Amino acid sequence: MFSKSPSLIIIALFIVAVIILALDGNTRLFLLTNNVSSVFADEMWVMITTFGNRLFALLLVLILFWRHIDLLRAALIAALISLLIVASLKSLIALPRPYDVLDPTSFYFIGEKMTTYAFPSGHTAAAFAIMGSVGFYFKNSPLILFAFFFASLIGLSRIMLGVHWPIDVLVGAALGWASAGLSVALINAKFIRDAIIWDYATYLIYLLIAGYLLWQGSVYSDAFWLVKIVAGLGILTTISALIWLYKGGNKDPVSVTGWLS
Repeated sequence: MFSKSPSLIIIALFIVAVIILALDGNTRLFLLTNNVSSVFADEMWVMITTFGNRLFALLLVLILFWRHIDLLRAALIAALISLLIVASLKSLIALPRPYDVLDPTSFYFIGEKMTTYAFPSGHTAAAFAIMGSVGFYFKNSPLILFAFFFASLIGLSRIMLGVHWPIDVLVGAALGWASAGLSVALINAKFIRDAIIWDYATYLIYLLIAGYLLWQGSVYSDAFWLVKIVAGLGILTTISALIWLYKGGNKDPVSVTGWLS
């Protein structure tokens, strides 16, 4: 269902979001869900939400699947598509975040206040876009189930941290999942697959991402060193991949059903 009918998942997510709005349940559902977050350690939600950082997630894909250049391209394209859609909708709809509307004593909030609007959730969209790309790429693998449910956990963390409404997460998930499906289709374009310069460009983009993230760190202090370590590994992986590419390593077929290969 997840790989063969992605449109059904997308439609279902939108329908649930519409039902919540129709029943005027967005705030109530937010408070009901958010109030559970205090049961768990703040650090847990911070670590989970860090995986929804667009650049961090891209580097994880690079480190785990560095020889699958088509997958790396798909993840980049999906991340870019979701970013453009999310940024446009945030400016267009301008939905305030929970802490700009609710009494701060009525819900649990972790981290620093953000200046951007709430709808849709960028972290959720990025998680579903990038992890969805991995799932769709390895389409005959149960990895797509893991990708979907782990991305869902990242979306849940945005509510637990008190920075997003349920509809932000649901619509962000739908947009991210759609971006993933579109990106995997786009990498099959002949002008992309046949030009080796795209291979070098792909790795160089990941090198820039790793360098930027190493310099920037994380907005959450609990995840600061995790982000630094992944960024450092991303730089080493990218340099190794460029050497491998220069030596003609990409001429050897890489099985799409492989793991960590």
